[in-house]
Amino acid sequence: MRRLRNDLPYTFRPPKLQMWLRPLVLLINRHKQLRKDNRIVAIESSGLEQVAKLHQAGHSILLASNHSDHSDPHLLIDQCAEYGMHPYFMGAREIFELSPFTCWALQASGVFSVDRDGPDLSAIKTAIGILEEAQQPLVMFPEGEIYHHHRRIDPLNEGVASILLKAAKRLKEGKEAYLVPVGMSFYHDPKVEQTFSDRLSSLEERIGWTPKPNMGVVERVVRLATGVLALKETEFLGVACTGEIKDRLTQLCENLLTDVESRYPKDDRAATPPERVRALRFRIRRRLLDEENPPTGEEREQLLDDLDRAFTALQAHSYIGDYISIDPTLDRTAEMIMKLEEDLFGYPNYPVERKAVVKVGEPIAVSKLVADETLSGKQAAGKLTTMLEERLQGLLG
Repeated sequence: MRRLRNDLPYTFRPPKLQMWLRPLVLLINRHKQLRKDNRIVAIESSGLEQVAKLHQAGHSILLASNHSDHSDPHLLIDQCAEYGMHPYFMGAREIFELSPFTCWALQASGVFSVDRDGPDLSAIKTAIGILEEAQQPLVMFPEGEIYHHHRRIDPLNEGVASILLKAAKRLKEGKEAYLVPVGMSFYHDPKVEQTFSDRLSSLEERIGWTPKPNMGVVERVVRLATGVLALKETEFLGVACTGEIKDRLTQLCENLLTDVESRYPKDDRAATPPERVRALRFRIRRRLLDEENPPTGEEREQLLDDLDRAFTALQAHSYIGDYISIDPTLDRTAEMIMKLEEDLFGYPNYPVERKAVVKVGEPIAVSKLVADETLSGKQAAGKLTTMLEERLQGLLG
């Protein structure tokens, strides 16, 4: 999860899928993105054959996946290609802003941008158009962020369901809309355990501690996470708190959001911490980019500080306080160490080979549910989102 102090104006980047580039894209995706960068050397996949049948029949397909790893989109590109599908992707604006070449490569691969912090009408219209044309599937990640805990999903954004419901009403006769849940899990080579001690030592040194290599790994991870939390509490609240780590994470998130929200108009539709963070970012960036009356001096510093507070609130929300303490498996421990490394060093670390498991669930026949009025009225998007959330969690176990 990267720090977002983004005060740049947003430019929508539409997809410009270049089919003649597909062989090269697939080659680079498999050998560089998956194997070299993300260390994915084995993939077990199931359920895509039924999606391929729907695709061949010309139906509209939205693949909705959990989002726990940086390799998620690369896995779906690779596995869909095995069945002759070349999906479009909705991607965060930030990845398009890394470099001009990255922007071009993403668009040529069928990725289009979305500003997650505001009502990006261009992205919404593009997504609906892709689903309405039904030439290729569309992939979206309804969690919105990479959380690095693949065994539990975060509350889903209703935007995915809303987009598909709108597209379903516009389909030509004979075409139907399907929402397909995709659960992705990752398993590390057992050799990853040999890397834990040195990596934890680096993390401990990062916050000014003396490494404790003789301490148990799980105890050490929890101790380190508690120390980082105490630093954040002291930075933003002025004092380190006490109590259960999961309660402290919740309280830090709530305190930060309440503080920042006191300075801006409240969005009553924003209920979950991610929704509240998005609403705040939208308001803060709108003020930062006010060309007629640009903020200067102390106000600008306050706006940027509020972006930092919102980001830290989302970080606190992204940690599950008992994720490894209640089930200290090798993979959960590896995930937690990797998450700490990304937050403290700014980049993910994949020290050993990994296996990915892609489970595609039973497609949800959205058009039929709309026709029989199971999904109707203002609550339709919420009902469909709940259905998707339950099925995704079931795929993850």
